[in-house]
Amino acid sequence: MFRRLKSEISFKGKGLHTGEECKVIVRPSDSGYVFIKDGVSIPALYENVCDTTRNTTLCRDDVKVMTVEHVLSALYGLRILGAEIEVKGPEVPALDGSALEFAQAFYDHSEAVGEGRAYRVKMPIVYGENGAEIRGLPSDSLRVSYAIEYTSPIRYSAFIDVVITPEAYLKEIAPARTFAFEEEVKELLSRGLAKGGSLDNALILTENGPRNERVPDEAVRHKVLDFLGDLALTGRFIDGHYVVFRGGHASHTAFAQKLYEEGIWGDELDIKDILSLLPHRYPFLLVDRIVHMDDRRVVGIKNVTFNEDFFNGHFPGEPIMPGVLQIEALAQVAGVGMAYKLREMNRGNVLPLFAGVENVRFRRVVRPGDTLILEATLLRFGGKLAKARGRAFVDGELVAEVVMIATFVERDTL
Repeated sequence: MFRRLKSEISFKGKGLHTGEECKVIVRPSDSGYVFIKDGVSIPALYENVCDTTRNTTLCRDDVKVMTVEHVLSALYGLRILGAEIEVKGPEVPALDGSALEFAQAFYDHSEAVGEGRAYRVKMPIVYGENGAEIRGLPSDSLRVSYAIEYTSPIRYSAFIDVVITPEAYLKEIAPARTFAFEEEVKELLSRGLAKGGSLDNALILTENGPRNERVPDEAVRHKVLDFLGDLALTGRFIDGHYVVFRGGHASHTAFAQKLYEEGIWGDELDIKDILSLLPHRYPFLLVDRIVHMDDRRVVGIKNVTFNEDFFNGHFPGEPIMPGVLQIEALAQVAGVGMAYKLREMNRGNVLPLFAGVENVRFRRVVRPGDTLILEATLLRFGGKLAKARGRAFVDGELVAEVVMIATFVERDTL
């Protein structure tokens, strides 16, 4: 179930890191989550992240907004469909250090709606770097399992597993405040951070345990809060079971980027759908199924069998799929995405045709029994030309890559 804001809501208070007075005005929107500052629109997308030092900062055209994660978490956790977030000041106000005030106001000033779309992780995706690991696993719900483990400046560990619904978010996640280790406070202040922090809006972890804990395992609950805010930077509601170990804003946002750019979570098309979009038929149709399609990326599958007609001559006794047909298969996957977009634009009579290739590379041979995973990412679409980057994989190994160029022609002129 999704929710839509009914009215404008404002918040004000000190920024957690700058200590300056800040104000935020949140308005209903049909264009996702967009921050507005000094007249500049900054979409809440991973590609606009410019700093992840103890907060998530978005930048565009030399304008930046700090500490966006708590307000984004409240919007995403409650499944608010869209919001325009005007910021007056250097950052989003800390309020009580949690997302509770944001979330409660959004819930009270919104209504449940039947519209909206949640995608679903369909194949595992893993990110790991600098000791952090995040896995996205298939699930029919939005579920987060989060573990933290610190050995310095003190030893501290905690774990939580929670299915995120608007009600669960309000009760179990939104009240959790940001936290710091007692020994870190002076160091943070010396770096110009946490100037707006206090015992009222931050949890302090000491050698004797949490000093002022509001809810059980508050620190790891706040990590889930931060993760959801950073996951919102995909620009999509993508349900899955997310397993996070020793994460932070840098790993959260890097995972959000990988999930969007490499994850399998979009629309699916079966062979009937493909046949309605492409003119290719046996023996030259080289894609069996589309497992992911969004507005810029398409992923298809080609099951390579010994019965392929081309193996009769390429080569007898040593069957190898011709590299040119691997490129053709990638072009067909890209063609599905382009034809689908054209049909949505009421231009179904227009057909994309191969016009050129660039930077072709073959990494290993493809044989009978292999399953080709074919990925095409649109780089340009519009006017008389389109361009897409294609990559083919077998068992996770890159086997071919190419940049493809297509032109558009009327079907009845062929």
